Amino acid sequence: MKRIGVILALVLTCMEMFSQANYDAFVGTWVYQKNDTVFKIQLQKGIIKFTSWDEYAIFGGYYLSVKGMVKENYIKTIPTTWNGSTHAPSCNIYLYASSDTPNYLGFTFYDQRMQHINGTGIPGGKMNLIGSDKLHWKLNEEDGLYVMLEGSGEDMTPRGFSVPIDVIMTKE
Repeated sequence: MKRIGVILALVLTCMEMFSQANYDAFVGTWVYQKNDTVFKIQLQKGIIKFTSWDEYAIFGGYYLSVKGMVKENYIKTIPTTWNGSTHAPSCNIYLYASSDTPNYLGFTFYDQRMQHINGTGIPGGKMNLIGSDKLHWKLNEEDGLYVMLEGSGEDMTPRGFSVPIDVIMTKE
């Protein structure tokens, strides 16, 4: 059993070393528009500073208008460096993403209206590049709740999101 653990650790380390996220392709403003709904995300590269290490990541904000009225506007000045022990939204980070896989980002979303898990953000988001100017945005609340609360005894009842959950976005 110990040998399997060591082999698995080596394989995962090699995979991480040789696979590279394509963060540059995600940087920019992405827009989804249907009828009178406009949803935007703005993404930029950044570094999270932890006590023992630094990690490259993507930080972002979001915007939503419906029928010409702004419902959510969390596209603000985003820092390039974030202290990982600081609450992300207090640093204007409302979306935190990382990956070791090209053309894919897993992300935590800080929905300011729905305040999942007491505002600590909810994982379970996925962004896939499907072209140089097309992005598939998907939020899965059940996956995020499971990751954060499984076995804790806390309520895992989905409450929904204030933004679209499964859309194709175009780079602006």
